[in-house]
Amino acid sequence: MRPSFFLTTRPRFGWSVILVLIVAALAMAAVVVPPWLEVWFPPIARQNAMVVTLRGARRTYIILAMVVPVVSLALMVAAIARRRRRPRPRWLLGAMAATFALMLGFAGAEGVSAARLAAMRVPFPRLAARFPDPPGDRTIDLLILGASSARGVPYNDWFSVGEMVAWRLREALPDRPVIVTDLSRPGQKLDQLHILLGSLERRPDLVILYSGHNEFSMRHDWAHGVPHYLDEIPPTRVTPEGWIRAHSWVCGVIDETVDLIRQAAPPTRTVARRLVDVPVYTPEEYVERLRDFRLRVEAITAYCEGVGATVVLVIPPGNDADFEPNRSVLPASTPRSEREAFAREFEAVRRLEEADPESAAANYRVLLHRQPGFAEVHYRLGRLEERAGHSDEADRHYIAARDCDGLPMRCLSDFQEVYREVAERHPRAILVDGPAILRAASPSRRSGDESFTDGFHPSLIGYAAIGEAILRAMHTRGALGWGSSSPTPSLSSEELGRHFGMDAARWQSVCAYGAWFYRHTADVRFDPSDRLAKADRFQKAGEEIAAGRPPEELGLPGLGVRRIGARPRP
Repeated sequence: MRPSFFLTTRPRFGWSVILVLIVAALAMAAVVVPPWLEVWFPPIARQNAMVVTLRGARRTYIILAMVVPVVSLALMVAAIARRRRRPRPRWLLGAMAATFALMLGFAGAEGVSAARLAAMRVPFPRLAARFPDPPGDRTIDLLILGASSARGVPYNDWFSVGEMVAWRLREALPDRPVIVTDLSRPGQKLDQLHILLGSLERRPDLVILYSGHNEFSMRHDWAHGVPHYLDEIPPTRVTPEGWIRAHSWVCGVIDETVDLIRQAAPPTRTVARRLVDVPVYTPEEYVERLRDFRLRVEAITAYCEGVGATVVLVIPPGNDADFEPNRSVLPASTPRSEREAFAREFEAVRRLEEADPESAAANYRVLLHRQPGFAEVHYRLGRLEERAGHSDEADRHYIAARDCDGLPMRCLSDFQEVYREVAERHPRAILVDGPAILRAASPSRRSGDESFTDGFHPSLIGYAAIGEAILRAMHTRGALGWGSSSPTPSLSSEELGRHFGMDAARWQSVCAYGAWFYRHTADVRFDPSDRLAKADRFQKAGEEIAAGRPPEELGLPGLGVRRIGARPRP
């Protein structure tokens, strides 16, 4: 029998075999290829390839959306014109059928994409109102809602905020088992956390909400910027391509997916940021995000109280004193000539800082009088005020620098205030003021590197202070039946380190994370030198820990189980 038998005498059977083989090969590739892709290509290469593919698909879709209706109309005209003269040729009927099928495909794709976008932007999910607890259930169900800080980054492989609290609760209430459900994920925004509440299968007894750092930085890639300065905004021109992209739900889904992939990706080193930069949000977007944040904190608190859970609202603290603002912005009406002149004046003042700090501070005040919303001037002046011993004034400028940041990575004051407002409306809720707690725990009364590993993730010392504050607030309220006669709970950083096994290898991992973070965020600033220097310090500290030196002796604030210069506790 000849090899071509199935393709000649039995064509249908032969093509079926070929189709089965192709499907089997694709299935095998789906299993085999992804792991090898992870080996062959680093994550950033895979990320870039996905972005290029999606953008190419969007471009192709827009071209087809412009071309197909025109071709379809031309074919209809041709068909009508041929009707009176002679029968329509088959190719014309086939082309009309193909364009009609494409038009139906466009309509279907738009409908599915519209539903997908609606699902991605659900304002408030439907949540279960009742959870049947087993009779006599004494288990404490502890639920953690938050992002990377609630997860315990960079200590998340060993403990989290939930695990810290659960550890002490098990000791204080030994007759009540504690189950931790951790719904915190790095990069999550509050709207995502809200939706995750719908996945609960057991009624929570204690809910800890610790969220607020990601409301701006995790919506776009870090190179994103909105049209801001009036003299840089090009005149509006309506083009077919632009109109389709603005009104197509398919393009909307593609854009949302690209943003998800590119979240937290720093600008490439070939894209230098300017001192006078642009924000990542418009004033209208800021107002809408603050409004949405307020509604969701209120809704989550009311829901948890409705199901009988004790709610702990943790105001997210940030490294205000030792983490520079990412972007500084002037008012939109500032012309280019004034922006350039302001940048030159700033650089001249910055060169004075070491030689003549008093003159530099005076000149920074003059610049702030002219442009009170420029983040970098607030930050530089705060450092000079701190050096001069004016801690309160320095703290005011550090907070202003954080709140004026055009690319916020730390919870802004307006968003912190939401927690206080909600706690006032819900007296049963427990408010834990993270920024105030870490300032009070610091010998220098500052919110800086001694309490943080990076810009917003606490150090082990900082996590211990937050965990102790949560436990003490619960004890004071008598939450979960915690008797007032029981000892006041405490949680020291030394105990935390011992309990969760913070050995030399784990401190090396923390140092590797610190080096990665500061290198990863260096290029979002106009001057990356300070962050690159911190990355080098973390890398060197990891090497010294590997050589046998204790982390507390390396002079790196926030590293180790006690503050620099503090004696070890028994």
